[in-house]
Amino acid sequence: MSHKIPENNISEASIKVMLNDELTVLTNDLSIQSLLLQQNIAANSVAVVCNGQVLPKSRWEGTLCRHGDKFEVFALVAGG
Repeated sequence: MSHKIPENNISEASIKVMLNDELTVLTNDLSIQSLLLQQNIAANSVAVVCNGQVLPKSRWEGTLCRHGDKFEVFALVAGG
C-alpha cells in the first residue's frame, strides 16, 4: 500500500523521502518502524539501509524519517 500524495495536496508538514528509488511523500515524521508498517512491509523479514548506512532493527522505532532521507529495504533470505 502506497501513501503517495498528489503534489497539490502536500502540506507543509509533508516530507519527501526516497524508498527503494521511489519518491514517497509522508504526511509527517514517522519512525522507520511506522514507515514499514504504512508501506505494508513485514518488518521481521527485511533489512533497512538509511542514507547508505545499515540501520539496526533496534533503532527503527526511535529513528524518525527526515526530508530527503534515502531508504533501501531488502528482503532477508535464509540459505547457505
